[in-house]
Amino acid sequence: MPPMPTPEPGREYLWGASANAALASLYKQLLVGLTDADRARIDSLENAYNNRYRLSTADAVISRSQAYGRAVASAIYTWSTTDNFNLGSQGYVLPVFPGSYVLTPPNFPAPQGPFLQNSRPFLAYSLTATAPPLPVAYSEDPASAFYREAKEVYDLGRALTPEQRATVNWWADAGGVGVGVPAPYHALSIINGLLKSHNARLGRAAEVYAKTGIAMKDGPINTFRGKYQYNLLRPITYIHRHIDPNWQSLLPSPPYPDYPSGLVGLNAPIMQVLIREFGDIPVTDNAYAWRGLPARQYPSISALREEAAFSRIYAGIHYRFTQLASIQMGIELGNRIADLNLTPN
Repeated sequence: MPPMPTPEPGREYLWGASANAALASLYKQLLVGLTDADRARIDSLENAYNNRYRLSTADAVISRSQAYGRAVASAIYTWSTTDNFNLGSQGYVLPVFPGSYVLTPPNFPAPQGPFLQNSRPFLAYSLTATAPPLPVAYSEDPASAFYREAKEVYDLGRALTPEQRATVNWWADAGGVGVGVPAPYHALSIINGLLKSHNARLGRAAEVYAKTGIAMKDGPINTFRGKYQYNLLRPITYIHRHIDPNWQSLLPSPPYPDYPSGLVGLNAPIMQVLIREFGDIPVTDNAYAWRGLPARQYPSISALREEAAFSRIYAGIHYRFTQLASIQMGIELGNRIADLNLTPN
């Protein structure tokens, strides 16, 4: 992390006001494309909390706390500009070998994220962490395990139940499949719900947000390092070549190799952090209440994690072995993050 500003010794601070100011400042710096109306809404929410703080705290304390929060936000933003984050693929040439990834229909978009692995992670572990070897060796033999894995995707896709379709659509998220903001926002909704249900105070919430934030950053880095190490073709390519040239997946394949899974690479370490924090407890996912959709109930956080993973098999965009291996990758990373001691000395 970058060098952080330090509070003035002996001076009183209201840490809620500092966090409020830091979040508002960071949103306006990090979220490109905000409209004037968006910025006004951010300001309005920040002011609503400040007005609440003023009922019990002196203006001088609030002002000092806000200044500190904005200084922290500025330090974080400045550091973030050196992350070496790159989703593009200019200059990258896809390798060619039996079972190698090729661009996928219907639009055959260029591959995304081959250089994402070079982004700066939070954990030293994530500088080199990657996926384990393919659990199932590539083969075009109809008697092979790989063929059976692809055939499962094909068979499921031809006879999806209404519940399976609903599961696919739930985890496809508002912006669809692929690298972008919807999946992190969905995870953040689950995190928020757990913190609210446990009446978490600021200190505990800050630590949970910090650890899940690390998972959101390092998970995709490790995942995309694996994707472009193994460069495994997507199910639709294999199925078109060896099973049925007319088959269509329910969702289009994202523009990067199959193994490991992007969604699970993001979600699994987050969910493992939550399991370590709260236990493998029942959880409610109401990420789409704003759409009027009913919440989904799960007997455990691990059950939610598994449903999200298997949704991609139903969608026709991942093999089962990819999802199972990706869950284990996420558990390993999540445990390392959960073990971090973030308590100030």
